[in-house]
Amino acid sequence: MKIGIDIDDTITNTNFLLMKYAFKYNNEHDKRKLIKYNTNNFSEVFGWSYDETNDFFRTYYLDALKEIEPRYNTSEILNNLKKDGHKIVFITYRNDRECNGKGEAYRITSEWMKKYRIPYDEINVDVSDKAKFCLDNKIDIFIDDSIRYCEEVSNLGIRTMMAMTSFNLDYSNAKIVKFYNLSELYDCINDADYKVHSK
Repeated sequence: MKIGIDIDDTITNTNFLLMKYAFKYNNEHDKRKLIKYNTNNFSEVFGWSYDETNDFFRTYYLDALKEIEPRYNTSEILNNLKKDGHKIVFITYRNDRECNGKGEAYRITSEWMKKYRIPYDEINVDVSDKAKFCLDNKIDIFIDDSIRYCEEVSNLGIRTMMAMTSFNLDYSNAKIVKFYNLSELYDCINDADYKVHSK
């Protein structure tokens, strides 16, 4: 099978690390009060404007990417999926605008994969329409943390699984299987009837 996998907050804990930098950025600027913590929309955390949110990412995104580590067992589980004959296609919204240079999103991501011995067949960056990508590239299973992307892909009839994070814990959709860790994900991929946190 061809498995499409998101990176940030799916095989990493990116949001948790970016939140650390959001507090740092806020302390260096207006020192606003915390509004919302359990979100991946950083404009909501301290009520930043569009320009402030962009400035935060320009200032600290690359630093955060250097610190990000994979979730527990990521390399082992993905290597097992490769041994089982599956193709691993990474689909990420990471882009050169945030990574400050042409080709940087791919370079940074591929070097990170090599560092942590994470196997893959493809890395696709700057994918804003993941549903269209999955349809065009015949993805059999889609894995992401985003409610929006998971719903859009699931509505196409593609088997969809959601990585549980602080900002999607309360979400429920009978068509989308949620998982806490990659061992659960592995079991789910290898058993079409295996249901994890789907209710």
